[in-house]
Amino acid sequence: MFSKLLKLTLHWLPDRSDLPEGLRIGLPMMAGLLLFSAVGDTASGVNALICAWLVGVQGRNLAYPKRTILLSLSALLCCISSALALLSLIEPLLGIAVLMLIGLLYGLSSNQRKYIQLLTYNAGFSLICAMHLLESDTPWVMVLLSSAFGSWSAMLSAVIAGPWLSIRQGEQLLAKVSTQFVNWCTILGYSDAANVGKRLALREQLDEAIAVLAHWLQEMPDNSAVLKIAKGLRSRMQLIEAMEEIGRIRQQESSEANADALQCYITDFAINFNAIVEQGAPLPDLPQGNGQHPTLTAIEQQITAAILANDPLSENWRALLKLIWPSDADSIRSQWRKALQKGSREWHHGLRILFTLMCCQLVVALLPFQQGYWVTLTAFIVMMTAPLGQLQLRIWGRAYGTILGSILALAMVWYFGTGAWLEPATCITLFLAFATYYKARYEIHVFWITVMMIFAITLLLPAEPYIAFYRALDTLTGVILAVLAMYLFIPSWTKRWLDNYVCHFIELEQRWLQSIAEGKPDLALRWQAHAALRQLSLEISYMKLEPNNSARELQDWQSFLWLGLTLHCTLVVLARQGQHPQLQQACNQLQSWLPLFRSRYKPQWCVIEQPLLTSDDVHLWLAQDLSQLYAWLYWQRPFQLSSTIEHH
Repeated sequence: MFSKLLKLTLHWLPDRSDLPEGLRIGLPMMAGLLLFSAVGDTASGVNALICAWLVGVQGRNLAYPKRTILLSLSALLCCISSALALLSLIEPLLGIAVLMLIGLLYGLSSNQRKYIQLLTYNAGFSLICAMHLLESDTPWVMVLLSSAFGSWSAMLSAVIAGPWLSIRQGEQLLAKVSTQFVNWCTILGYSDAANVGKRLALREQLDEAIAVLAHWLQEMPDNSAVLKIAKGLRSRMQLIEAMEEIGRIRQQESSEANADALQCYITDFAINFNAIVEQGAPLPDLPQGNGQHPTLTAIEQQITAAILANDPLSENWRALLKLIWPSDADSIRSQWRKALQKGSREWHHGLRILFTLMCCQLVVALLPFQQGYWVTLTAFIVMMTAPLGQLQLRIWGRAYGTILGSILALAMVWYFGTGAWLEPATCITLFLAFATYYKARYEIHVFWITVMMIFAITLLLPAEPYIAFYRALDTLTGVILAVLAMYLFIPSWTKRWLDNYVCHFIELEQRWLQSIAEGKPDLALRWQAHAALRQLSLEISYMKLEPNNSARELQDWQSFLWLGLTLHCTLVVLARQGQHPQLQQACNQLQSWLPLFRSRYKPQWCVIEQPLLTSDDVHLWLAQDLSQLYAWLYWQRPFQLSSTIEHH
């Protein structure tokens, strides 16, 4: 019982690896708060704290050269947004109009990389805070100074260690790739249709770690340490390919003994991987002979070469990384084109955010909220994501974390009063709030930031004991408005967009298969196709969180994920075997699948044409009616991959 309680408590505390990030983000926040509080302007101190938070969290996992550029831009946008808030002094509607425009851009950028989307997020957040401070008669000079100090001090805190820690950062990123590779290999040995979602989720974590390292390598200059890390990344990518092939061969193996032997090999390789790489431990023996697939011999040679990593890097290794993981500029252009298409999910999300912010401003103007700007801020925070299931999870996490944090903080303030304990408690909770920012469960971060804000508000305004309660009430009001907008204003049901993700995946697979048939397998297409399948899996996981989905429908999509993953791994095995002119027929079949899929809801649709019955015999009519009825009943079963179905 005690161990379970301890484990639960530790789950709500930051991970050890996040402690340096908590210090990096927390120190400039506390500096801004204390500096402006010392000159008698606590409101500007809170603004400096918020701007330092906005810029600081954006630097996670970015190479130091990229941090300098991106965080400088982010700090500049925070200052510009604070300056634009001055328009509200001329005419309040002008400030609201600027906020609506930023909200629309915020929604349109929801398909961008997280640190790119945070640029619009930071701009909107800074604008809301600055407008509130100006409304509360804070001098405009102090608003601008606090925004500048908070944002630029956070930028300096994020990059100051660059000259000494750049290579160490790359080594840490490579170690993270190795950790995620081992986690993925662990499930690879026994994956099936039932846990395909978990396998794809672990692969997504692995590819995210690889993408971060790839972007780090693209930003770093050529030297021996960087090239060594690049060789380490190449080695992991070759091992991923080899393990995918072994997993696919195991899946198709008719001999149970051979399949078990391959499963044991994958498990042993994962368990001993660190010892093999770091200490030179011997590789486990890959089962061969005894009817095993002949491709295993070539796979074993590839694994050995990947572990030794003696081959020099190709001259265009950076260009290859850029093909697989495009640069920020290329990614922004391609994602922006998708977002601006008529009827896109991003347009809907941008309009939903605009409508929600407008409703929040209206509610704040009509009702006597003590901390009304928190209503707008809360709605702005929780509506970061477009998929309804993900948005719903984020909103409930916000409400859950706010309620628990408010109960704890208000109870402590009521019991202990407003004594000297508040200052160290605020500093500790400030550190915990931003050391848990990267926790998988969003409510943990919300819990600590709620406690921190209530302590800070009570510390700054001890004469108004109910101000912390009003802050919690404002947050819950913002959550309620976001929920109403989520369900009532252009709701983004995931099933509405799934077909696009399916077609994108099949198109990439078809193009990759075509390149294999021509004897020129396109490595970039292979990684892009797997990324498309993982994105589809992510969307399906969001759909599971939404209402009005049947068990049959979810089972059908789970089966499709397994079929798609099986197809992809088959092409990985085929790519090793050279040119295959006979694969052209398979290319045509895969290409023909798409129009059938797109038109599957149309009347009279069928993969195989059904002849019409022209007989005058009513008995035959009855037989046909009964057969159609049984055919209808058969189609009501979910499509699933199991031994009971396959043996029929």
